[in-house]
Amino acid sequence: MKYAIACDMEGIAGIVGYPKEGLGNSSKQFLAASKQAVREINSAVKALYDTGAEKVYVWDNHNGSLNMDYTELDTRVDIIAGVGAKHRWPGLYDKDIDAVLLLGYHPKADTFAGILTHTCSSVTYQYIKMNGVSVGEVEIDAASATRLLGAPLIFIAGDSKLVKQINDDMPWVSTVITKEALGRNLAVLKHPSRVVDEIFIGVKEAVANMDKALLYDIADPVTVEARFLRLEDAEAVYNSKSKDVELLDAFTVRYTVKSFLELY
Repeated sequence: MKYAIACDMEGIAGIVGYPKEGLGNSSKQFLAASKQAVREINSAVKALYDTGAEKVYVWDNHNGSLNMDYTELDTRVDIIAGVGAKHRWPGLYDKDIDAVLLLGYHPKADTFAGILTHTCSSVTYQYIKMNGVSVGEVEIDAASATRLLGAPLIFIAGDSKLVKQINDDMPWVSTVITKEALGRNLAVLKHPSRVVDEIFIGVKEAVANMDKALLYDIADPVTVEARFLRLEDAEAVYNSKSKDVELLDAFTVRYTVKSFLELY
């Protein structure tokens, strides 16, 4: 079996961030997040190899990538790093991936009191809806894995608000709560070492239940409704010559594309 692990950072154990800022490499918590991300990845990787994995790939996809010291990762993995890809899950389309896992993920932008909530950009969107349903990066990456890899999502680790969303929408996915979200920058934090242990157990359970996994998808054609934080961003999309865009209000646009893969 071959697996791909995507690692974001906001959902990593021990992280709440600082008000009015994201978790970029200038954040006061970035180094702590980077170190803990390595520990969580290595725990998932060990669980996968202990259950018979042939190969594990790690996609470092937070912000502009290059978020951790790769020499600290399990030496059996190959790493996808950098920016500029046409689609999600770059470099894996011909690797016969059997399932994907998401670590360090966070709730979608319109989630109240989730840790560092956003969708794609914390300075761009208030929400993104596809076919009338609000989506976050989990839904985008799960649908992308279905389209590009033919692989189901089987495991997620993140805060309590994210896990509730996933338990409701993708009940076959095994989950680990890394912290109890009380606000955008407020949480009851599990000890990071305990989270590492829970990820190891949770990933083993996910592999054991792979026969129950479903392929999550967002049906074509896709009608996108995006509400921006700044009206000039909505204006730029509305004035785009490549789309037939409807302006719903000064901050919100709606348009339709033939295929989800035109978006991600």
